[in-house]
Amino acid sequence: MMNAFFKSIDWNNIKYIGFDLDGTLYDEIEFIKQVYKSISENLFTYNEEIYFFMLKRWVEKGSSYPYIFKETFEKYKKYSLFSENEFISKALYIYRNFYPDLVLNYRTEIILNYCRKNYKIFLISDGNYNLQKNKFKALNLDKYFDSVYFTGKYGSEFYKPNTKILEKIDFDFNPKETVFFGDRVQDKEFAMKSGMNFIQVYNMIKVR
Repeated sequence: MMNAFFKSIDWNNIKYIGFDLDGTLYDEIEFIKQVYKSISENLFTYNEEIYFFMLKRWVEKGSSYPYIFKETFEKYKKYSLFSENEFISKALYIYRNFYPDLVLNYRTEIILNYCRKNYKIFLISDGNYNLQKNKFKALNLDKYFDSVYFTGKYGSEFYKPNTKILEKIDFDFNPKETVFFGDRVQDKEFAMKSGMNFIQVYNMIKVR
């Protein structure tokens, strides 16, 4: 199964498999749709166009804050229930504490089950610690992973592509015997700096 995923890797020598979270194990836009809908509905008197504006900016930029919330307020402040600072603060609070309704697709479940039975698998995820924990729980990922590392727990200096998070690995770990799945350039740089093999995917579909 895994040989077909990336034939250039000698899977006979692989013992560990690592995963990113957002955009790798699930389609991140599903989370973004939910959290932006909550922000637009709770912080504005008029919200449909505002929701689509934020969604469009996320697709264009691939990131959520701080500039998207600032741009949103500037464009739609006449509909806001709060001042600019209050709006940004409340939007960030909703974003960082949101508990989404997410599910893994069938293909991802098959891959994770296969990996769990054949390798030691771990997750390394960047972002706000509380938010990433909420996503992890919502996706019911605990049953798959041997070890989980949320870099936001330790500080931005632990974010990928920095390799500092590897100091927290709590098992006998050899990068050369590891494959890391991720969707971003930062994930690829992180894997290369660490000496790990890398497979680029989005929602567990191989990119190239």
